Amino acid sequence: TKLAARIKRIVARGEMVDDNIVADIIQARLTDHDWNYGFILDGFPRNSTQAAFFLENYDIDAVINIEMPDEIVTHRVLSRRLCQDCGLDYNLIFHRPEKENICDVCGGQLIARDDDTAAAIQARIVDFHEKTRPVLEIFAGKELIVNIDGNQVIELVQADIRFKLNLG
Repeated sequence: TKLAARIKRIVARGEMVDDNIVADIIQARLTDHDWNYGFILDGFPRNSTQAAFFLENYDIDAVINIEMPDEIVTHRVLSRRLCQDCGLDYNLIFHRPEKENICDVCGGQLIARDDDTAAAIQARIVDFHEKTRPVLEIFAGKELIVNIDGNQVIELVQADIRFKLNLG
């Protein structure tokens, strides 16, 4: 769609999508009501305006905050690869393909995302500290934050999340 193309250009520049566009997308998606057993939003809300919109319109059980040093975030993001044919995600640290730069599923070429450059990542990290960190304070005031150490293996991160959310 035109909106998707516009969003892709914004993200490729390492910028955040406008709050009104994000609110419209979230509201349209959640209007489907196919989430009777709950849902998880990744990367939303990213600022105080989005947090206020979300708190005013939806009941929230928890906000999962996966904590990780900026240097490790940068290293992991720079290690991301996508199959240009089927879109499968790889990470050269945790999920390497059997053949270098070749998708295990369809044989397509693995490429870095356009917005996975050191400069774009640094801009996103600065944006996170300036705009998203205050969101955590809003949710912490409502006792909704579940802090998770993201600097451990995936299985332990998942186990920690399940334990802190009483999911057994």
